[in-house]
Amino acid sequence: MQSSHFAPVVWTTQGLAKLTEAIEQGQPFTLTHLSAGSGGYRPSEGQTQLQQQQQKVPILQAEQLTTTQVRFSAVFEGEAEYPVKELGVWSDNTLVAVHSASGEVLNYKSKDVAWLEIISLNLAALPSQQVSFATGVLNTNIFMAKELATSVYAHLRQGKSLIQQANQTLQLAMRLRKANIG
Repeated sequence: MQSSHFAPVVWTTQGLAKLTEAIEQGQPFTLTHLSAGSGGYRPSEGQTQLQQQQQKVPILQAEQLTTTQVRFSAVFEGEAEYPVKELGVWSDNTLVAVHSASGEVLNYKSKDVAWLEIISLNLAALPSQQVSFATGVLNTNIFMAKELATSVYAHLRQGKSLIQQANQTLQLAMRLRKANIG
């Protein structure tokens, strides 16, 4: 579901303090988790947790899109079922940023269904060269398993045909050589 109006990400005071501390110590600021909850509201800078957090999962993949924009993904699994009305970005146990659209449903987590959330985050307000990600081990490409298997099968068949063609060409060249024609 898409929100009918723009709701910006709110950077928390404690998240910005942790970023400042990391910069002062010459360490990267590492984003580690994404959380989802069912509370819908207008986020505030003073938040230290989501209002109705349901799940908190590790960030699985991350990529730098531009110098000020990153994209990362997380998979929410399990028996939990809830309307997703709030999302939180974490650095270990520190809530760094919150997104909620005053009660609008951003998504829906169904029972026993894995839900892949992909977030693009604008880091223009932060020194993005200081932001890094700790990623988990689950590879979200598993969602493309059928497509990948079909592609691999097609490439293998093509390779087999090329090998057969090269073998026939080699055999023909050997016959021509024996006949002193080539």
